[in-house]
Order: sequence, then C-alpha cells, then structure tokens
Amino acid sequence: MLGFPWESGRQFKRLMTSFPHMSVLGVLLRDRDGGRITIDRQGMPIIDYRISTYDSGHMRRGLREAAQVLLAAGARELFTGHARWVNHKPGGTDTVDDFMRRIDAAGYGPNRMAILTFHQMASCRMGSDPRMAVIDSQNQSHEVRGLFVADASAFPTSSGVNPMLTIMAIAHRAAQAIKDIL
Repeated sequence: MLGFPWESGRQFKRLMTSFPHMSVLGVLLRDRDGGRITIDRQGMPIIDYRISTYDSGHMRRGLREAAQVLLAAGARELFTGHARWVNHKPGGTDTVDDFMRRIDAAGYGPNRMAILTFHQMASCRMGSDPRMAVIDSQNQSHEVRGLFVADASAFPTSSGVNPMLTIMAIAHRAAQAIKDIL
C-alpha cells in the first residue's frame, strides 16, 4: 500500500493483516513555498518540489497533533508514511516527544516520506491577460477555444482546506459558460 513503510516481508504482512483495524489520519498542509513545473525541450513536464524548512515545520506540527488525536482515541500503535519504519507504541517509556524525534530523524525531504497531493490548485490561473493566465473569466483556455477548466487548478493559490464546494461552484460556473456558447 502506498504510504506503508517497508522494513521486511514479516513487518509488511503484520501491517496488511492489521489493516481492518487501522485508522488513517492525513495532515492537510497548505504549503507556503510550493514547487514549480517547467517544460523540457521535448515538451515533457519537469516537477520540482522540495518541502521547505518553513513548511516542514507545519508538517511536523500536523503530525504531532494527528498523533495526539489518535492516542486520545485509543490507538495502540502509530506509524508514519516515512520510507523507513517510524512507530510509537503508547504505554511504555516511549513518549510522543521521542516519536517526534524519530520522525525528525527520518526527515521530510524527497524519498523520505510519502507526501501526497489532492486537488491540485493554482496551476491554471484565471485572468484576462493570456501572458499571465491560462484561462479567461469564463474558465475557457486562452490558447484552445472550447477547452474549459472546471477544477481547483483555476484557484489563485492553495486554499488550505478541502476545496470540494468551491470546485463544485467553479464547475457550475464553467457549465453555464459552456451552455451559453452551445
């Protein structure tokens, strides 16, 4: 499973057989520093994202708070989405602070932990100037007439919260524009 650390076949089998008794808690991070996508000479995208020190501090706080929520709910073991096994079993001498030190040691950089993205936002900026924006005020592409963008990529920046209702509103607005030209 994506986000499950691999240490050994035995450890992974234990995780998989425990799956029906697991709860997953995600940390929704509104990263301040973001990343960048450029295009290479062959027209292929190059994605450059490294979580900054500033943003990893927020990730750390989110992981600590998630641990506290799960422990308050009675979790018997916690583990992270790091590439290497980082866990915490409450009740002994191991504290949440110890757990956080192990998380910090495992790191937040590339190939250190699973960082997933949902609802990619702000990659197709809306605006009237085709040099600065991908779509116009009606959600239609400046470059490809008849192509409409109706998702969170039209956002000016990341919202920091689940954008479902706003995406629905954008899709409705784009649908009205499409209806008007048909």
